Amino acid sequence: MALNILTRRQVCPEDDFLIEQHDLLAFSLANPTHAEGKTQDHEWADISLLETGIVRIEPKQDATISLVLSAGIHGNETAPMELVNQILKDVLDMALTCSVRLLVIFGNLPAANLGQRFIEINMNRLFSGAWKKEEGFEPQRAGLIEKSIADFFADGPQEAQRIHYDLHTAIRGSKYPKFVVYPYLHERPYSSEQLGFLEASGIEAVLLSHQSTTTLSYFSSELHQADAFTVELGQVAGFGQNDLTKLSEINKTLRHLISASALPSKAAAQIKVFQVIDVLNKDAQDYQLNIDADFENFTSFDAGFKLSQSNLSHYLVQQEGDALVFPNTKLPIGQRAGLMVREVSLAALNQV
Repeated sequence: MALNILTRRQVCPEDDFLIEQHDLLAFSLANPTHAEGKTQDHEWADISLLETGIVRIEPKQDATISLVLSAGIHGNETAPMELVNQILKDVLDMALTCSVRLLVIFGNLPAANLGQRFIEINMNRLFSGAWKKEEGFEPQRAGLIEKSIADFFADGPQEAQRIHYDLHTAIRGSKYPKFVVYPYLHERPYSSEQLGFLEASGIEAVLLSHQSTTTLSYFSSELHQADAFTVELGQVAGFGQNDLTKLSEINKTLRHLISASALPSKAAAQIKVFQVIDVLNKDAQDYQLNIDADFENFTSFDAGFKLSQSNLSHYLVQQEGDALVFPNTKLPIGQRAGLMVREVSLAALNQV
């Protein structure tokens, strides 16, 4: 572990300059584990730096939406951090009106400084209290992020709509480069309004989660009844190497949401929807998936194709068009090696 990356230090004068320039991302990367909280009272809002990488904006006018934007929960997923940083800068510069309560979170800053997904533990497996079972920076940070979100939603008007977009990029390519994971809702209906927002944001596919998880979006969805999503926005690249024009649609819809406090009125019509039909588990050391190294998420197969095999089992594709997402065999025996998914009709979803 790089100690210089994880060492707490006092905020330096040049760091205060970064805050004055409204560059939260640069300030946070310069202070990856700690910054003293401070609040500024402006005519239009109270702006609070809660901790490094966490800013809360409370407009003076009544707000009907409480919006959380998180990015960098995996440190090497830089495009969403750059996107959110620019939106926040425009809000702080008063170039973009802020009509919503807004909480911005940059997650794993030490890992971002190293260009790594995480330092010791995958932070997006540490929420809904899972962080309490672990030790180290990432569990502590996950607990702080949970508290920041819980306090944010609790302090807002109870009738306010709660929304959380947890923005990511993927290591593996995808047939649908921009897709979301819709957390398991436990019989609650899906939001037609949110599906419309996602389609307007350039999202091509929705994967319906089939069980409780310890991801950040599930935490906000289940514990705080927010419309929450894990949003995948293309592939991983380093800071300064992202083409943010590829995110122009979600940049536009997020800015409209923040300034107008409104979601698109047009219903989704083209977005693909997939449900989980099977879980592939690694059951032996010789377990393998019969896919190429450059396999893309949502690639489909012919019925009867032998997708996995080991000395204990094999898996045959059930139906033509069934697809695989999140394949991974470099993990311990007993863990998930992939999800089999099948497209379902958008109209068939229980929506409100």
